[in-house]
Amino acid sequence: MKNKKLLFLSATHGDEGFSIPVVQKLQKKFKFDWQISNPKALEKGVRFTDKDLNRSGPGNSKSKYYEEREAKTLITLAKKYEAVIDLHGTVNNTGCFIILSDPNWQNIELAKKLNVENIVLWPSLMPTGPLTQFISNSLEIECGPKNDNKTAQKLEQILENYLKGMPKKLNQKFYIVTGKFTKNTKKPIKDFIKFTYQGSSFYPLLVGRYPGIKCYMMQMLSDTL
Repeated sequence: MKNKKLLFLSATHGDEGFSIPVVQKLQKKFKFDWQISNPKALEKGVRFTDKDLNRSGPGNSKSKYYEEREAKTLITLAKKYEAVIDLHGTVNNTGCFIILSDPNWQNIELAKKLNVENIVLWPSLMPTGPLTQFISNSLEIECGPKNDNKTAQKLEQILENYLKGMPKKLNQKFYIVTGKFTKNTKKPIKDFIKFTYQGSSFYPLLVGRYPGIKCYMMQMLSDTL
């Protein structure tokens, strides 16, 4: 049975510790729990030590890999809370957006409470995947560029408004990830800006972020979910 209200996860990737000062500052004014998800990777300043923690759910307490053991610990901890928000960062100029790796209605309703314009439904169809795939009433907030002070300030504002229970002011846009774009093209591609290639249009996500992938492809859904 859940007996706690809210848990923030920070530094799930060890090179995304920018959110830690934000959470520490907010905890001086609001009541919530928070956790550094990957302290070993954070200490080394690397994304992960053995395996990507955010691809290691549901985890395995007996695994030889540190991140798989940590995933099991975090998911077990998260089940004690009514809501869990996993804070992430990217080098891309995406601003702050939400990722729902389990886009059920409960998680969509949680996303609606946050003053974030872009909501990405990114359902994981694999038996292993992001932590939030295995945590009920949870979501990720991805922020970029992660090392820009303005990004941290924006995240702080979003979280503070949520903690105050303030209604969102932005009209939210919902997208769903439909595949990967791997073609070579000289046309500029920007995150969340509609792109057309050989007559087909999509919205790019995380452009140039992963080797061998130009970007992920999204289609926009109704804004009335």
